[in-house]
Amino acid sequence: MLCRRMPLNLLPPAVGADQALRAQGRPGVVLLDLGLPDASGYALARRWEGQPGLQLVLILPSLDSRSQAERLRAVDLLLPPIRIDRLEQALRRAMGAVGLDRSEPPLAAWSTAGAVAVPVGEIVYLRADGKYVLLRTRDGEFLTDRPLADLARAYPDRFIQAHRNALVARAAIAGANLVTPELSGGDADPYWELLLHGVPERISVARRRWPLVRSCMPTGFPHSSLTEAT
Repeated sequence: MLCRRMPLNLLPPAVGADQALRAQGRPGVVLLDLGLPDASGYALARRWEGQPGLQLVLILPSLDSRSQAERLRAVDLLLPPIRIDRLEQALRRAMGAVGLDRSEPPLAAWSTAGAVAVPVGEIVYLRADGKYVLLRTRDGEFLTDRPLADLARAYPDRFIQAHRNALVARAAIAGANLVTPELSGGDADPYWELLLHGVPERISVARRRWPLVRSCMPTGFPHSSLTEAT
């Protein structure tokens, strides 16, 4: 499926560290399962992470392994079960880092350092902020003067509208929490907020948007319920 959506040139898969080290070809991106059957995936990652022109995307054997994996120089970390759009986001980010992904033009934006081209695949969420739109990636915040409604129309498969002023990358959604008056310290109605990969911010979801947003929840995410908040 991804081969039809991305400019991929796949090398034969390697089963185990020994086969990976003897593999022919020079990949630009390596998708590495840290839970290798015959050796430490961490040792193999450390061997590869310093090679020029090579980007790593790591598959975690468990949630407990995240802190150790974060010390490696990887573009992204994936925890099974992995949704196809989440895998696509990680691969696009890695391919963009080595100049392989030219299928989707970046967004023109600026930061305190000046003008910058932000790869669409790296955007975690977009939020309308006055006459500008804030683009949030794992690496920082950027501004564009392109209207939020225009961005929603341009990338309907990549982003979903959480509320009137925010678009969230479907692949960046890690889960959701139900916020009740007891938790918020107020008397407002309960509402859902999204947990996102790579950033600490949480994005609230408008009640009328929840049925659509709910369909983007990752499989097996541990929360009490994904029914409509009442």
